[in-house]
Amino acid sequence: MEIEELIVIVEKNKTSLSKLEDNFYEKVRKKVEELEKMKTFGDEKTAERCEDKIKSIQRFLKKIFEMRTSRIISAAWAEVCGQQITEELENMTKAEKEFFKKLVSFIENFRSEVLEGKKEKEIDYILIRIKKDLDIFGVDGKRYKLRREDIATLPKPNAEALMKADLAEKIEVD
Repeated sequence: MEIEELIVIVEKNKTSLSKLEDNFYEKVRKKVEELEKMKTFGDEKTAERCEDKIKSIQRFLKKIFEMRTSRIISAAWAEVCGQQITEELENMTKAEKEFFKKLVSFIENFRSEVLEGKKEKEIDYILIRIKKDLDIFGVDGKRYKLRREDIATLPKPNAEALMKADLAEKIEVD
């Protein structure tokens, strides 16, 4: 039995995530790259063994990914519901923690929209004069096609970025 199969069995039988190194997925991908090189430069028998090993590793990686992702999704839901998931969080890789945080945020936002009604964020706008032709997407979700000397009211973050880059100047209105 391969070490990968043992890890899958152990992972399946646990109720929480196993501790993995932050670079676990990267190490596995590098191992596949090494086997690909060996396959290219080896004889026919070596190429077959390498191909079998690559397929085995890819199956292993897919199983581990699916099991861990499922547990991370469950942990995100538990976090939103107020449960403590300290051990799960400690056992996640850096990439998994980022995924977890995004899921929690997404679920919390969705819950707020559904239960409390969607609340639009108030966006401040600034009146500016454009110094150069531009085509930008505003933080308000709108596309702005602006030409030199246009006067426009843009969301404050966009207007400030254009002014900082000297592509626009603020127009003061009394």
